Amino acid sequence: MNLYLSPNGRIDQPTYWRGVITLFVVSSVLSAISAYVSPFLGILGLVVVWPWIALHVKRFHDADQTGWMTIGMVVLAIVLSIVLGFIVPGLFGIDTAAMSEQMARDMEDLASSNDPGAVMAATMEATKKMTQAQFLPNIVSTAIVTGVIGFVMSLFKSTPGTNKYGPPSGEAAADTFV
Repeated sequence: MNLYLSPNGRIDQPTYWRGVITLFVVSSVLSAISAYVSPFLGILGLVVVWPWIALHVKRFHDADQTGWMTIGMVVLAIVLSIVLGFIVPGLFGIDTAAMSEQMARDMEDLASSNDPGAVMAATMEATKKMTQAQFLPNIVSTAIVTGVIGFVMSLFKSTPGTNKYGPPSGEAAADTFV
């Protein structure tokens, strides 16, 4: 559990990849819950943000680099996610713009009914349909982003022996963001 909760110490490449795969699976399950139970449960995805950060900080520490370099990985992940968000849904035949326009038209029709309950129910249903339609493209995009970030992280080689972040085993605590 320390692997996901503490940014202190070091981890080697195999441990990093085990952590990445675990967090990818957890993220995918949370996406499925969001898509098929309630889109508002997507907020649960925030639970894995800190474990991702802790994992990457430790990997940078293993290469004798500052944990602050994780910010670069976050920026790279955001940029890749935005770019892929425009490309990948189209590869699956999903027109998000058309879905949004249809949802807006449906909401206009319901708004004139003066029934807030009906508007809310229709909004929930439309949002759920959009989330379900984008589920597989989102998983593919996340897998691509995870792979690219993992490749970049593999360029940072482990420092042999003890460095300022501790021994290679990653058991000792060290100053996190120095």
